[in-house]
Amino acid sequence: MKTKPGTQHLSRLSTDVPVWHVGDYWTYKVDNISFNFEEDNQTINMLLTVDQLPLNVTDDSGDYYTLSFSTKASGHGQIDVNLGDGPINIVIDFTGITIDGNVLIEKTSLGIKSIDANLKGRFKIDIIEQPYTNLSLPHIPIPFTMNLTIACGTPVSILSFPLDTGKTWNLSATNFTINGKIHSFWFNVIHFVNMILGFFGYQLLPPEIEVLFPVIDIKDALTTFGIGNVFSIPEVPGIFQCLNIENITVPAGTYDAYNISIAEGIGSIFYAPAAGNVVKIAGNFQQVIPYIQNVNMELVDTNYQP
Repeated sequence: MKTKPGTQHLSRLSTDVPVWHVGDYWTYKVDNISFNFEEDNQTINMLLTVDQLPLNVTDDSGDYYTLSFSTKASGHGQIDVNLGDGPINIVIDFTGITIDGNVLIEKTSLGIKSIDANLKGRFKIDIIEQPYTNLSLPHIPIPFTMNLTIACGTPVSILSFPLDTGKTWNLSATNFTINGKIHSFWFNVIHFVNMILGFFGYQLLPPEIEVLFPVIDIKDALTTFGIGNVFSIPEVPGIFQCLNIENITVPAGTYDAYNISIAEGIGSIFYAPAAGNVVKIAGNFQQVIPYIQNVNMELVDTNYQP
């Protein structure tokens, strides 16, 4: 286990924003991540289980770092909405998902500017309730591919440099936009079957859902469900406070880290200058970043040298 400098030395280290270089990497152990969206009786819940998350600096030119990642995940979700014809209740299980892509990080704040990801795997849909037809889809795993882009108007940062004990700072307001497309052979089959049934006066899918097939545009789908693809994060004054410096042990080693409290204790962030990054995050983030509930992650390995 690697041991980093003792607490008594940390005050002599720079607490300004770290400088990253191409080839630097951080690998995190990530427990379940919970997402929750609720608005006007429209609800989407999602629970993701992620393998280790490696983040590798692949570009450090300009105002942003580009970090690449590749991991595997599984998940479970539920959609409960009403488009005006009656309640729709759908349960979705994701299995064997591979995810790879890039994260754009602002150099001055280490804030996330955008995420581009490609996903490939299988999902199974269980339609619990819907008002349109007595026909049902078979409960079989459906292979899919998806490209997903999340872009923030203002980079989302949970840190504020230079870091000092006793410092308090806000979460800045921003909007983030979700775009992308979902492809599956079975979407083409569903589209074809629905078209054939239409010739005989039957309907597998309602018109507002059928137009989403055979290639599902994420923006169109979210708009159809009455949610939209632009989400707002309000400014939250004084949400972060750097309490003290602690000696903390994670799988990557023992570090002197700034203990940053979220909303007076709903969560904690530990930033270690010797690691050049956050080494641990734990807590419920919904008061800080709406739609994200539980996040728990720890640094497993890094090659960063301050």
